[in-house]
Amino acid sequence: MLVGIDWPVLVERAAPGDLLRLRPDAAARIWPEGDGARFVTEVGIPYSNGLFRILEEFADRDPASPGTAFETWPDTAPVDTPHGRLQPLGVLFQATVYAHLGDGTIWVSDPDSEIEYELVHGDVSSLSYLVYKFEVERPGPDERPDPRDWAEVEEIVREGMERWDALPFRSGFWAMFLDTWATL
Repeated sequence: MLVGIDWPVLVERAAPGDLLRLRPDAAARIWPEGDGARFVTEVGIPYSNGLFRILEEFADRDPASPGTAFETWPDTAPVDTPHGRLQPLGVLFQATVYAHLGDGTIWVSDPDSEIEYELVHGDVSSLSYLVYKFEVERPGPDERPDPRDWAEVEEIVREGMERWDALPFRSGFWAMFLDTWATL
């Protein structure tokens, strides 16, 4: 895994139902080698107030997770792309999130982008960490942040992420997200 934080501490501190995990059988089909399957079954991807929503077909459903944390699609089969076979995992912001079945990288397909499939993370730990960082660094509703506050938070998130994986902030997807983040 790219991100080497103390994941058990994050799991312990997470709100009940906030970490969306995959069922072991689904995870093993997507990540047959390496640590990806273990990561998504033991740690998971943060829901982060709806920033990420998991495909219900693959979810190890926690009763404490909000109903809005799950997406239901008629077809969750892998898709063949010019980049290889991509397995849909869920929805991030407004884009479909995929795991590459060959190397475990994370891709998105954003309906508002000119790029059909965009590489956004080196692995699932990177995705999980960034989704987590956006939620924990976000100013609270009582803070009334101004543009400088948002710029400072963005810098904190970037610095924390780039030490593990430089891909996210090279992507048009995360750049677009940052342009709208303060209004969400």
